[in-house]
Amino acid sequence: MLYFSYNDFMDCSNNSKSSVEENIYEYKTNNKQSNKILNKEIKKLNVLLKNKNELIKFLNDFFEFSEIKDINKIKYYENNIFKFEKNNIIYKILKKEIFIFIKLIDEKNNNISYEIFENSLEIINIWNKEKNRQYKRYPIVIPILIYIGKYHWKKNCSTSNKCIKYILYENHKTKFSYNMININDLEYKRLKEMKSEVAKEFLRIKEIHKSV
Repeated sequence: MLYFSYNDFMDCSNNSKSSVEENIYEYKTNNKQSNKILNKEIKKLNVLLKNKNELIKFLNDFFEFSEIKDINKIKYYENNIFKFEKNNIIYKILKKEIFIFIKLIDEKNNNISYEIFENSLEIINIWNKEKNRQYKRYPIVIPILIYIGKYHWKKNCSTSNKCIKYILYENHKTKFSYNMININDLEYKRLKEMKSEVAKEFLRIKEIHKSV
């Protein structure tokens, strides 16, 4: 699982020339009916992922993330703390400086890499101010993008040999990666084998895409 570390945060904070690169994809749609339906499905996913039990099942289903086994070990953060836009979900693993940041979208967004990058920076920046840089367990942010749109969208992630190093610098440019769940890439068989309600909701959304 890819993550954004405190060291990456410090590198970016100290480098005023850093930038995030994202491939450009054309996206045009006039399907207003489809957008309204997906807005309802995003609201359902929001409710599911704000349930701690469902979050744990979701992480195990899609990432085999066994770091959390007990709902009492995670804390949900209200968005107003970070002043993010809607459809963002933030959890912290208690007694560990690990944040889980989930963003839900139903349309292609050519600036999404930059937005997630900024959000990850802000999460660590607020932690920094609260702890006054005296806390020794430096944080990491695990960003997860969930795309439920009908139109295919190729993810833009930079990895090397499946290592979890997250930010690379080449000529003062940051290549930023995030964990992406693209509903178009999910197979029916795999979703049906999963235990989470989120997986069941993804099945429902795939059926909606077929019918619209």
